[in-house]
Amino acid sequence: MPATAGFIISLLTLYLRDLPGGSFGGKSSGNESTTVRNEPVVFVHGVSSRAGEMMQQAANYFKKNGYGDGELYATTYGNGGNADKTSWMKYHMQCSSVKQVRTMIVAAHKYTGRKVDLIAFSLGVPIARKAVLGGRCVDTHQNLGKPLTHVVDTFVGVAGPNHGVAPVIGNLPVPGCALLPFMPICNPKDGLFSGVCPITSEFLTDINGRHKYEGAHVYTIGSNSDEIVGSSVCGQITTRIPHQNGEKRYGKLRHNQVFRSSYEVLLRMVHDHRVV
Repeated sequence: MPATAGFIISLLTLYLRDLPGGSFGGKSSGNESTTVRNEPVVFVHGVSSRAGEMMQQAANYFKKNGYGDGELYATTYGNGGNADKTSWMKYHMQCSSVKQVRTMIVAAHKYTGRKVDLIAFSLGVPIARKAVLGGRCVDTHQNLGKPLTHVVDTFVGVAGPNHGVAPVIGNLPVPGCALLPFMPICNPKDGLFSGVCPITSEFLTDINGRHKYEGAHVYTIGSNSDEIVGSSVCGQITTRIPHQNGEKRYGKLRHNQVFRSSYEVLLRMVHDHRVV
């Protein structure tokens, strides 16, 4: 395991040590086997959340099914919710968040010497896609480098707003970001601006402008009753990734339920490359 990658993971952990649930990953002790039996999984949380919350719960399920601490990773981007119920409105897909996720992907790959699997949820899906895509950030214009496609085996996007958001209210989709473009999360540069068909934010246009870069196997999970990202935006199912290999679709689950109900589905997607 290269020392440089281990050092990067240590830095990320130290940086978030004062944020409860800020990160996890790496061998839990010197006694843990150095053998990596499974491809390491990097979890990317959603808005107003932290690595140690829903992502840790999913990781615990993977542990019960043969994964070790050295095969499960996550870091917290943004402010981790900051105990502010309105913090979700202040999020946007800024370059610093993309770089943090990209760094974790590279570090987990180098630390284990294996290709990685990515499981991203909600806003973490477009952020993780950009982390793999690389290229220039739309907000800072910093060049992140070449795509990491060769590093990623399986990419799974869960309830992700890949084409924007249209929350389902009273069985009707509402183009929220078209109505509220002044909110950071909806801004037309690195936000989720959408609904004024066919225009989307620069960020969404960027990640959807190229195809099949997310990994060797790409899957998505979504719901027709998602009250946060919605279902259809401008005629496209927003949780779908162009040219994906497969999809799990629920009829009645709400946003967070989609993730919490899919642990076994996620496991089979990354481990067996099949949809159950």
